[in-house]
Amino acid sequence: MLFKFKSINIQYKTEGSGEVVVLLHGFLENLSMWDEIALELSKSHQVIRLDFPGFGDSDTFEDSYSIKNLAHLTHELIKDLKVDKYSLIGHSMGGYVATEICKLFPNEIEQLILFHSTAKSDSESKNKDRNRAIKSVINKQRIYLKTAIPFLFPRQYQISCSKYIQKMILEAEGLKAKGISAAISAMKNRNDNSEIVKSLNCKKTYIAGTRDTLLKIADLKEEAINNRAQFIEIENAGHMSHWENPSVVIQELKKIIA
Repeated sequence: MLFKFKSINIQYKTEGSGEVVVLLHGFLENLSMWDEIALELSKSHQVIRLDFPGFGDSDTFEDSYSIKNLAHLTHELIKDLKVDKYSLIGHSMGGYVATEICKLFPNEIEQLILFHSTAKSDSESKNKDRNRAIKSVINKQRIYLKTAIPFLFPRQYQISCSKYIQKMILEAEGLKAKGISAAISAMKNRNDNSEIVKSLNCKKTYIAGTRDTLLKIADLKEEAINNRAQFIEIENAGHMSHWENPSVVIQELKKIIA
């Protein structure tokens, strides 16, 4: 289904009925990353998921791409679907959007689940990495994708998850370089929402993979404690546990939102 936001088309999907759960995908992903999870959660909840601008089958707004705009876009869709209260599950970049929604509309949030994500802003070294990534995307998009996407998975899972890696690369090769680089810039320039998450009165949960190479599990655990949130470790998984260890992820998510 399509939703219009600031004159661009946004693809979304809604399934199931009951209390609402909104699923927000990560960078270089789209709403299909949630297929297995949405199938299970929709048995007891209404599940809403969307393609952020520039990803999947959504248009992009290259000149105004920001985490704040993604938050407003998501909220407009939620309101258009006549939803007043909802839980947010954000993977990686989707978690950045989720914390921004919490900042803008805190009274609407039933619970927040940061799925391999953080409420903190980028470090100085991470900012430099983002700048290099932007240059790589603009100059050599295909090479960048074939390097960056496998890096999301620990080496020991790159063979078992090869079909997902190839799927992501194939889909990302069809995206516009300006859209990808705009998303990287948005992540680089995002707010630090740690205090926002800490002040939320709703249930809060961090989910982290023990083998995540992008976000150190010890740092996320400390962040969860500081923000008065529950912390769940997914064994035998890195940054992409929805594909690396899906049965455990689904089991944990079902318990959290029950």
